[in-house]
Amino acid sequence: MGITFRRLAEADLPLLHRWLNEPGVVRWWEGDDVSWEAVVRDYGHPEDSTEHWVASLDGADLGWIQCWPVVEEAACEPWYPLGVERTAAGIDYLVGDPADRGRGFGAAMIRAFVADVVFGLHPAWTQACAAPYAANQISWKAVRNAGFRLVGTVQDRDGPCSLMVVGRADVAVPDAAERGREPAWDSTASSSSSPSPAS
Repeated sequence: MGITFRRLAEADLPLLHRWLNEPGVVRWWEGDDVSWEAVVRDYGHPEDSTEHWVASLDGADLGWIQCWPVVEEAACEPWYPLGVERTAAGIDYLVGDPADRGRGFGAAMIRAFVADVVFGLHPAWTQACAAPYAANQISWKAVRNAGFRLVGTVQDRDGPCSLMVVGRADVAVPDAAERGREPAWDSTASSSSSPSPAS
């Protein structure tokens, strides 16, 4: 199983719009505008340093994932007393096709993204953090199975979230020669160093 990443491009926006409007995703994007106009505005021309990526599994588009420096997000202030460093990155993610959820693909995507992109392309970032809704068991189990540990519960506007963290020292980060031109990860080559099996 090979997972690769490419930067989200304008040509990917219809795909992302479809994913964001899938009922299983909309449930957890409650209150967010996922209209076509909003997707173009928020993802086609981002005005901050958030990086948006598309993950592919063996050449087929699997999901969307983003990373951003937590220090730029005021909502992350409650994370610091729980051990999150100001040099950490936050991630958000989704697996697009409902048929691909609950099969370990989400955990593999997150694990690969953290190694290849979060730490592989950002040497100053020391941690990766995710805060899925506590009620979204598939999501937080995927993060746990990607090697993150639970450090506490934080409140979001729509309910409690499980704050989960993994440090750079806990991730096998490929060097530039191993990555090649595009960030890539092969689960068969990395399974021995995976902290836990994919969900």
